[in-house]
This record gives sequence, structure tokens and C-alpha cells, in this order.
Amino acid sequence: MSVIRKEAYYPSSDGVHDIRALIWYDDEKEPAGVFQIAHGIAEHIGRYDRFARKLADNGYVVCGSDHLGHGKSIRAISELGSIDVPDPCEHLVADLHALTHIMSRRYPDLPYFLFGHSLGSMLSKIYATVWGKELAGLILCGSGCVPPAGTAAVNGIKDLFGGFPPVRLSSVSNPLSSKLLFGENDPDAWLSRSKVNRENYKDDPFCGIKLRDSWVKASAEAILRASASDWSEKVPKELKILFISGAKDIVGFNGAAVIKQADQLSEAGIEPTVILYPGDRHEILFEEDCELVEKDVLGWLKAARE
Repeated sequence: MSVIRKEAYYPSSDGVHDIRALIWYDDEKEPAGVFQIAHGIAEHIGRYDRFARKLADNGYVVCGSDHLGHGKSIRAISELGSIDVPDPCEHLVADLHALTHIMSRRYPDLPYFLFGHSLGSMLSKIYATVWGKELAGLILCGSGCVPPAGTAAVNGIKDLFGGFPPVRLSSVSNPLSSKLLFGENDPDAWLSRSKVNRENYKDDPFCGIKLRDSWVKASAEAILRASASDWSEKVPKELKILFISGAKDIVGFNGAAVIKQADQLSEAGIEPTVILYPGDRHEILFEEDCELVEKDVLGWLKAARE
């Protein structure tokens, strides 16, 4: 068993930055498929090393990139949490597809899977409406959606403040939700019931970063686009989809928003698989039962390839 991890960079669609990508593979195994990871907001692709190595151990070529304004897809630390481009959502999704294009050219005969966590799941949902036919499967982890009224609320906040104020992710309603929902004073309790994971998150300089107006706007647009009532109708009918989420994940409204998305797909003629993990919160790949999650993902991938 000899998993190799490589770092590479490719041009962003913004024409200014270089996007940092990581690639994992086992050079002693025949590749079974390509698995691309789209990380969440205020984190980076390096956090997925354990998960990626598990997949590589099972024959997958795993890749993932840092979004603009995140991780090492920046020119200076001052750019963390910023995405100074028009139509940022378009650029974020285009950068994901650029990596798909690169990896597909290297492995043209392998099935291609896209995995998106949290905001990465929102971007992956949008991706699927445009390039879904290129995928053998889509996995949405820690995903959520907002009701139609959410659009008016978001736009109302923007109009009230003349834009979106810079915020640190852990400051947005997290202290209140952590106390009310989990009985804890830790503002990051919503992320995970694993205190080790929370400490690692706090100690990581590329996690919990302050989001500038541009990135708050970009994330709001991504969420609203991914929550559009006609999203499911634009997804290819043959695309295999898996939802995985913590049953105590506030982003997925404790599973309710996950079920709603699955129902929307069912109405559009697509039957997704849904797995909710009792007691788990937002970051199920870092919870104490993460090995169960990994086992379920590998099992679904195997079935999707058959």
C-alpha cells in the first residue's frame, strides 16, 4: 500500500490566480475511478487528506482544489476570504470543472465522481446542472437548501446594509445555536461533536477565516441558485446521487433539508440514496464514526460503477 499525494496548480477562470490542487493515488493499484472533492467554505482541500487516502487505498484517484480566496489559491494572505470577480459563483464552478477536465484527460476511461461538502455541495449541485452528463455519480455531503422566502430575506439583508459585512464563519449565529441545540459554549460545536476535530479546526490558519463582502455574496448566490425550485429538473435523469449528512446538522436542518432535496429529485424522475447519521453534526467526515461514513461511500461507489 503506497498512497502518493501530489500538489499541482492550474489557472483559475478569473485569469489572475492559480488554483491549488491535491491529487492522491496508489501506484500499486489499478485505478477504479476518479473522485473529485469540492470543499466547504472557510476551509481547504488539505483537510481531506485522511478521507482521500482511504479512497486511494481502495483504488480511486482522488483530487480536489482550494476555492478562490481559500487555502493556497491566493497570492497573499490578505486575499483569504475574498473573491474579487464579477459573477463569483460562475468562476467557482468553472474552476471545479477545469480540474475535472484535467483529470478526465489523464484518465479518459475511468468513471468520474464529484463529491461536495457544505458550500461545496451547493457548487456541485450547480455543476451537475451544466456538466452532470460527464459524471458517473454525485455525492452531496452536509448539504442544505433554503425555502423561496430565503431569497427575499437574503436580498433584504443586502439592501439594508448596502452589501454584506465581513464576517468570521464561527461568529454567524454559531454561539447561539451551539448553546441552544447542543448545550455547549463552544461556537464551533455545530461543526462536530468531536472535540478533537474542533480543536484542529481552530488551530488551522486556513479554517474559520474572515469572509469579505465578496465571498459572503458569492456563498449567498451559490446557496440560492442551488436551492432554486427548478434545480432538480436540470440534473441529468441518469445521474446517480447520494446524500450523506449528520442527523444533527444545522445546515441540513437536522435532515429535513436533505430529505426535501431528495424529494425534489424524486419528483424530477431521479431516485437518490439518502443516509443520515444519528448524532452526527455538520462535518461527518471528521466525526468519531467517520469510518462508517467512509464504508458507506465506498459501498455506494462500488454499486454506482456496476
